[in-house]
Amino acid sequence: MPKINGRSEIVRILDDLLAKEQQAKESTERALEQIDLIKKAILARAFRGELGTNDPSEERAEELLFSKI
Repeated sequence: MPKINGRSEIVRILDDLLAKEQQAKESTERALEQIDLIKKAILARAFRGELGTNDPSEERAEELLFSKI
């Protein structure tokens, strides 16, 4: 069994690791929330017909969709 100083050091290291794990978890949750918001914003723009390409020589999405009908 480790001496008192050794056990204290082990506890300190474990506490640091747990704190870093919690920070990583919170960062990941924030990133996932941002991704969800971005996805919702893209879908909203798509349904309003506001998405397009950056290349003016490409056909519009509506033209591509309705040319097949």
